[in-house]
Amino acid sequence: LNSKSTNWNIVERIVFPAPRASYTADDFPEELLQIPREDGCKVPCLFLPFRHARFLFLYFHANAEDLGACAHFCRVMRDLFQVHVLAVEYPGYGICDGKADEAGVMANASAAMRFVLEDLKWPIDGVKLFGRSLGTGPCVALAARYEVGGVILVSPFLSIRTLFQEQVGPLADFVVDRFNNIELAPKIRSSTLVIHGENDRLIPPRHGRTLFECIRARKMFVCPVAMTHNSSLLASTSTFVLPMTQFFTLPDYVFDDIEVPDWAYARMQLLTKDATPDVPASRLPSPHPGIVATTCAGRQP
Repeated sequence: LNSKSTNWNIVERIVFPAPRASYTADDFPEELLQIPREDGCKVPCLFLPFRHARFLFLYFHANAEDLGACAHFCRVMRDLFQVHVLAVEYPGYGICDGKADEAGVMANASAAMRFVLEDLKWPIDGVKLFGRSLGTGPCVALAARYEVGGVILVSPFLSIRTLFQEQVGPLADFVVDRFNNIELAPKIRSSTLVIHGENDRLIPPRHGRTLFECIRARKMFVCPVAMTHNSSLLASTSTFVLPMTQFFTLPDYVFDDIEVPDWAYARMQLLTKDATPDVPASRLPSPHPGIVATTCAGRQP
């Protein structure tokens, strides 16, 4: 498998095929944040602000990419819709410590959501959750818990076990289910846009249609005929751009600018660490009250 993961569990390696890191901590000096989880681990996130934007997109990328690979798309999305974008990394992907599994992905996603609401103090109706492929797992889970300003699901799946059943048949019964989107979809209370390519051979479009039918909130389904699983969302305006502007009120503005605390920037944390080289990381004072500065064990080489 073309994955940097050394996890012995073959299912985990297939579900979370973490690619070789496409970026380092130095590649985005003004945009890379390190957001603390409740257990003290840090979540790398790419933050792309847009002056006076009303909406913040919390973006969860697909399974075979990392923050470096999706950075260009996030910048284009920011400029097209004139929104703030906060893209979240998964454990074992890019420069993020930890093991790639459902629990780790959800811990990172929850930390990012708390950061948006509690530290950025951004209103919940100004948050839109955006997930693509694997990213629809944490996206749907958060959307089932929070009533936000909107949800965007691109190439979503019903559940990991259902996806495996279509590939390996009865053997999928031995797979512990992960990201049960079909169970959570009826709990979504926010306006939801679902985009699923008719030519998707990895996640058949029936997954997207079935999820769409289960959502009880205001909703819209787009199924471009030529779109595959990995098609660029920017290749045709009718695939993504027009549905986004027609379904949601985009762009929209507020008078107040977003304020990011200095402690959240990765470069500031590196400066703090470099200034105290003889102090173990676990003893460094945390810039975030209640969070112990520490390092995460279990990083995949």
